[in-house]
Amino acid sequence: MPHRPITVLVVDDEARIRRFARLLLESDSKVSVVGEADNGEAAAALARELSPDVIVMDISMPVMNGLDAARKILRDCPDVRIIMTTAMGSEPYRRVSMSLGATDFLDKGALDSELIEKIHKAAQHGPH
Repeated sequence: MPHRPITVLVVDDEARIRRFARLLLESDSKVSVVGEADNGEAAAALARELSPDVIVMDISMPVMNGLDAARKILRDCPDVRIIMTTAMGSEPYRRVSMSLGATDFLDKGALDSELIEKIHKAAQHGPH
């Protein structure tokens, strides 16, 4: 019996990054992109509505940044796994992201080579 796909919510304020991530993820038959958001507030609402397995979320966004959104999402949806992304200097953001409960962290420069692998790894970790 086939397993259900890993459901993913993609959150980034740049439409081209969301499109790129969707195209990349949809190339994997074991992953299904169930939604997109362009800010943290919308991401928190969609996380409650869609209950994705994994959220791929940018840190720097308008309305509500990814760090604040991660706090809210993990409080409301403790079973979700979050992979934070950023184009900014990585290490300080990695530490903060992981301290908030993010499952993993990815520099946007490595999206194409590491994203699918990190999603599979996050999904295997199960709930917190």
